[in-house]
Amino acid sequence: MGRERKQFFDGLPKNLTYEPVKVVKIGDRLVGEGQPVFVIAEVGANHRGKIENALKLIELASEAGADAIKFQHLKHDKIAADTVVYEEWHGKPVGVFSEFYKSAEMPFEWTEKLIAHAKKHNIMFLSSPFDKDAVNLLDTAGVPAFKVASYELTDDILLRHIARKGKPVILSTGMAYLEEVAHAVRVIQEEGNNEIVILHCISIYPPKSFADLNLHAIGTLREAFKVPVGYSDHSKPPYLAAPIAAVALKACVIEKHFTTERSGGSNDDPNSLEIDEFKRTVEEIRNTELALSRAGIKQPISDEAHALGMDEIADRWARRSLYATRDIPAGSFLGEDMITTLRPWGGIAPKDAGLVIGKKVLRDIKARSPITWEDFLETK
Repeated sequence: MGRERKQFFDGLPKNLTYEPVKVVKIGDRLVGEGQPVFVIAEVGANHRGKIENALKLIELASEAGADAIKFQHLKHDKIAADTVVYEEWHGKPVGVFSEFYKSAEMPFEWTEKLIAHAKKHNIMFLSSPFDKDAVNLLDTAGVPAFKVASYELTDDILLRHIARKGKPVILSTGMAYLEEVAHAVRVIQEEGNNEIVILHCISIYPPKSFADLNLHAIGTLREAFKVPVGYSDHSKPPYLAAPIAAVALKACVIEKHFTTERSGGSNDDPNSLEIDEFKRTVEEIRNTELALSRAGIKQPISDEAHALGMDEIADRWARRSLYATRDIPAGSFLGEDMITTLRPWGGIAPKDAGLVIGKKVLRDIKARSPITWEDFLETK
């Protein structure tokens, strides 16, 4: 039984159990719960086969405030077969399927230059590998994480090869049922890699309706797998609602295609944000983070750093209090028709009006003057 027992244990996954993962470290950044949203500018095919375009997009993504820029390392004959498709796909005629991807190819020899340029411009370089050679190249080049595209979610062979590199895996989940995501996550974990960030994604470019985005799936994925969850957005440009809503739903990563111009001609251009739009998206993500940053206790905002008039405690002086609608001579009994509520504070609070209506006024009160407790007190 010794040999069989050893074979049994040798065949077991490296990870039989795992604990919840709240934060994953990608390069020098912590990504996950309690951390700033990690914004990925997705180039895809928008370099249009020219390295000068790729270099410029790195610069523009950095200027726009993205944390990372992402390319795709693919070869047309390794991503698809030569099957002839006699129809359109994503609005374009296909023909020989492998040929369809030629325009999306990025020469692998660009890699070191792009990484160096990204480092120069203080932005992280990422890429999606679509075959083992691409994985090995990116690993040797020192990428801090691997991004798995939605169409590769069910490729156990590629997933295991990526997972064995021991780097974080960002996993897009377009087209997937929950059980398919579970299988992919488990495949990665079985190789001893728990550094997983799942991205909710809808692989329609763009979805017909914003309802198709199904953003509540972000919470479903987070609850199901207990790992950081983000959102890869393919909603129709130039609208920004989806990534902002995703951040409000606690997405820790936002990935969005961007381009210099939507009419540029690549497969990805029409579904990408232009530079000003992408910059605005980053700004709104940061604003959304700030808007969600407090603990949620319902109370006035008070901060010593606020300027005069920008503090809710200070602003409470402008609330209403009781005022006289006409001259009220001393000795009168206060009636409801004698009072109104006006800004600012200076008299009795409206909630206490019942305590003084019907009471004798002991001193003259001029019209449109505040009614105070002193107006009802005996003086010596």
